[in-house]
Amino acid sequence: MEFQPTISEPQWQQQWNEAKIFSTEMDESKPKFYCLEMYPYPSGRMHMGHVRNYSIGDAVARYKRAMGFNVLYPMGFDSFGMPAENAAIAEGGHPRDITERNMTSITEQIKRMGFSYDWNRMLKSHGPEYYRWNQWVFKRFLEKGLAYREHAPVNWCTDCATVLANEQVKNGRCWRCRSEVTQKDMSQWFLRITDYGDELLSGLEEIDFPLNVKSLQQDWIGRSEGAEISFGIDSMPDEEIKVFTTRPDTLYGATFVTLAPEHRLCEKLVKGSHYEADWKELRDEVVRMSDFDREKVLKEKKGVFLGQYAIHPLTGKQVPIWAGNFVIASYGTGAVMAVPAHDQRDFEFANRYDIPIKKVLLASIDEDAEAEIKKAYTGLGTMVNSGEFDGTFGEDAKRVIIDALESKKKGKGTIQWKLRPWLISRQRYWGTPIPIIHCDECGPVPVPDEQLPVELPDDISFSGQGNPLESSPTFCNVNCPTCDKPARRETDTMDTFVDSSWYFIRYSDVQNNLALFDKKKADYWMNVDFYCGGIEHAQMHLIYARFWTKALRDLGLSSANEPFQTLLCQGMVNAPAPWCDSCAVTLNVKHRGSPCPQCQGELSERSAKMSKSLGNTVSPEEMIERFGADTVRLFILFAAQPTAGMDWSDSGLQANHRQILQLVDMPETILGWSGSSSSIDAWLKARMKQRFAEWSQVMDSYDLRRAVEISHFEIIKDINWYQRRGGSNAELGRWLLEQWTHMLQAATPHLAEDWWQQLGGSDLLASRVFKGPGLLSAEDQRAIDDEMYLRIVLDEARERKQLAMRHLEVAPKNLIIQTTEAWKMDLAISGVSFQLDGGDVKKFSKVIETKPYAQGEMRGEVIKLWRKRMLPMVFKWSDIHKALLLNGLDESGVINSAAGFLAAELEVESVECSQAGESSAAFPLKPSVLYQ
Repeated sequence: MEFQPTISEPQWQQQWNEAKIFSTEMDESKPKFYCLEMYPYPSGRMHMGHVRNYSIGDAVARYKRAMGFNVLYPMGFDSFGMPAENAAIAEGGHPRDITERNMTSITEQIKRMGFSYDWNRMLKSHGPEYYRWNQWVFKRFLEKGLAYREHAPVNWCTDCATVLANEQVKNGRCWRCRSEVTQKDMSQWFLRITDYGDELLSGLEEIDFPLNVKSLQQDWIGRSEGAEISFGIDSMPDEEIKVFTTRPDTLYGATFVTLAPEHRLCEKLVKGSHYEADWKELRDEVVRMSDFDREKVLKEKKGVFLGQYAIHPLTGKQVPIWAGNFVIASYGTGAVMAVPAHDQRDFEFANRYDIPIKKVLLASIDEDAEAEIKKAYTGLGTMVNSGEFDGTFGEDAKRVIIDALESKKKGKGTIQWKLRPWLISRQRYWGTPIPIIHCDECGPVPVPDEQLPVELPDDISFSGQGNPLESSPTFCNVNCPTCDKPARRETDTMDTFVDSSWYFIRYSDVQNNLALFDKKKADYWMNVDFYCGGIEHAQMHLIYARFWTKALRDLGLSSANEPFQTLLCQGMVNAPAPWCDSCAVTLNVKHRGSPCPQCQGELSERSAKMSKSLGNTVSPEEMIERFGADTVRLFILFAAQPTAGMDWSDSGLQANHRQILQLVDMPETILGWSGSSSSIDAWLKARMKQRFAEWSQVMDSYDLRRAVEISHFEIIKDINWYQRRGGSNAELGRWLLEQWTHMLQAATPHLAEDWWQQLGGSDLLASRVFKGPGLLSAEDQRAIDDEMYLRIVLDEARERKQLAMRHLEVAPKNLIIQTTEAWKMDLAISGVSFQLDGGDVKKFSKVIETKPYAQGEMRGEVIKLWRKRMLPMVFKWSDIHKALLLNGLDESGVINSAAGFLAAELEVESVECSQAGESSAAFPLKPSVLYQ
C-alpha cells in the first residue's frame, strides 16, 4: 500500500468531522469521561509543546471512547491577556483582530494533527458571550462578600503597566515579561480565596494530583496553628503590637520584636527622633522589593532599632522594637516576636546586632540551661527559664502558654495562613471589564444584570502609556444605575486567571446564552477526569480553579467539590542549544560554531527547553508535511514518559517514521497468509489477549510510552515469532488485525482507519466501541508459558553452541537436552511459593527437612544445593520466571513438541530431550545442553 499521509490524513479528518463522531451530549446510559488539556493562549503558531500536550490528551480520549465511555473532549482559547495588547501597541492594530487572526491560524494547525476535539464546544475567553459570565459571577461574589475593594500595597510591573497577584511574581520579577516588580499603594479589587483555605488544603486528599503539585499548593496555602500574642508599647498605652507564632512555648525567650519597615506603627515610633532617618532608608529599600523576594531570596537580613520598647505580655519586662527587612507587612500581622535561641534567623540577626539571647527550651533533660548557644535549637523541648512553666514539654508547653495569654487577655490560640486574598484588578484593556460604576453619591455600584456584558470599547488609544480604557470617554462616562447622576465606569479589568478558573465547567453547556451553565449538565460532566498541563500552573491556575469551583458550588450553581480529579503534568520538549560553561548560560543557536559572545570561551551543546529566544524550535507543520501527523504523534508518545522531559531528535523521528512504514504494510502481509490452523495458533491468540490486557492497564494509568511500545512495536515481534514457528493461519490473521487496529488508533488514528478500510470495515473505526479479544484462560496462559520457556531453551542452546564450536572441529549434528529432576523442580516451586508468601528465606531449611527427598543422608546435600545453587536463582528470577514454575510448566513436553523447530533454528540434525537422572547439572528453567 502506498503511504501518502498528506492526502489520506486530511481525508479521514474530513470524514470524522462530517460524521460528527466527536460531538458529545449527555447520555446517562454510558459512563462519562471528561478529558481536557489546559486551554492554550492563541499565539498564532502551534509549537511542539502544544503537540505533545494534545497528543497525550487525544490518546486518552480516543482510548476511553473506544472502551465505551461517553467522552467530552473540548478545545478553546485563553484569548485575553497582555501579549495581544502589547502586540497591538507594537503593530498599531487592535488586540481583537490580532487574537482572531492567531486563533484562525493555530486552529488550522491543531486540526491538521487530527485531534478528536468536539469543536462545537469551542470557546474563546475574549468573547462577550463568555466574559459576560465572569462579570455575572463577580456580582454574585460581591453579594456574598467574596469580592471586595480595598486600598492596599500591591505588586506593580512597570513594563506591563499593571498590578500582579503574589502568585504572579517569580523571584521578584513579573511572571510574564520578567521585568522587576515594585510595590505600589492602590485601590484594588480582591476575592476572598482565604475563606476557602481549609477546604483547599483538605481537598488535596480527594484528588489525584502529583505529590510535588500537592506540596506546592500546601506550601502556598500555608496553614499554621499557633497563637496571636499582644505586646504593649511602653510609650503608647493605647497601642499594641500583635504577633503570630507557631511556637508560643518559646515566648519567655523573646528578646526583641520586629516590625515590617512599612508597618503603620513604625513612623509613629520614630517620628522626630534620631532613629527616623535609618528607618526611612530601610523602608524605602524594601518598598522597591516584592513580597516574594523578601520571603524567599533575600540575601541580607538587616534591621534598625526604632528607639522604643514593647512590654512582654507575661513578664511585663521591656523588649526592644526593631524594624527588619525580612518581615512583610501583608503577611500575618506584619510583626514577629524574635526568639534567637530557638529560631536560626533570629539567632543570626541577634548576633549581628548584639541583642541578648535567652535559652528557654532544653533539647534533653541533662542539658545545661546556661551553656553558651552556638546554634538555635528549633525542636520541641522542656521549658526552662520560663517561670512557673519550667519543666513543661512539647505540645503541653504550647497549650499552657496559650491558656496563660487568654487568661490575661494578652493573646489567643489561632490559625494563620500564607494564602492571601486574590488580587484580580489589572490596569489593562484586553481583559474582562469589572462591572462596577463609581458614583460620587452612591459609591461603587454594580452594573445591573440586564446590562451585562459590559463590553470593551473600540475607541481606544494604544499608546503604551497608562490604562487604555481611560482613553475611552464612551466607556468611562456613564450614569449611575441607582441615582442616574453622572458617574464613571471602573476601568480595571480582571486578571486573566479569572477566565481560566471556570472555563472547564462552561464547556459542559457552552452554547447556553441564558445562564452560566445548566446545573444538570455541569453535574453530569464534572469533575474533569483527566487534566493535562504544565507544572508551572501549580500555584496559580490550579489553586484559583479549585477556589472558583467550590465558590460556585456554594452559590448553588453546581455540585462539584473539585474541578479536576487526575492531573498529569507533562514534561517539557527540549532541543540542543549552545552552552557556555564559564558563563553558565544557554545561548541562541546563531552562536553555534562561534565563541561565547560574553567571555569568548568555547561553546558546547546542551539540551534546553525549545523556545523562540534560543532559536532551537522545530516546526510541527514542517514535520507533518514531511512525515505525516501519525509519525509525529508516535514519536512524541514513544520518546519519553508523558511526565518526563523529552529531547527532540531528528533521527528519532525518522526511526518512528520507519516503524510507521512497517505498520503500513502489515495488513497486506497478514491478509496474504494462506495457511490453516496449527499448534502455534493458540499461542498467538493468547498472546494477543495478554497484550491487550497489559495495554489497557497502562492506558488506564496513562503510561502512554509503554502503551505505544506494546501496540506499535511489540506486537510486530509477536507476529515475527509466530511466523518463525510456522504459523500462517489466514482466519486467525484477520482476527488479529481486527483487534490490533483498535489498539493502534489511540496514537495513530489515521493509520488505524487505513487498516480498518483494508479489513473491509464499512464504518469509521473512530466510531466503534472495542470489546477486546477476551480474557486469558488457564489454557491461554499455558500456551504463553510454553513459548516463553521455549525461548529460554533456544537462547541457552545458542549460547552453548557457540562454546561448542570452539572445541569441535566440525559443526555439531545432534543436540541432547536434559531437563531437571522432579525433586529439584519441587524444591524450586516450594522455595518460590515460600518467598511470595512473605516467608523468611533463612527459615526455608525447616520446610526442606519435611520433603521426602531430603531425608537421611540426602538432607545435608539438598540443603547445601538449595543454599549454594538454587537460592541465588530464586532471587534472580523475575516474576515471569516464577510464574512459569508455579503454573505447572512441563519442560520436557515443551521441548519435545518443538524439537523440529529447535533443530531448524540451531541448524542440527536432531534434538533429543529427556528428564535428567541423579546428580545432573540441569536445574529448573536451566536445562543441561550437550552438542555432539
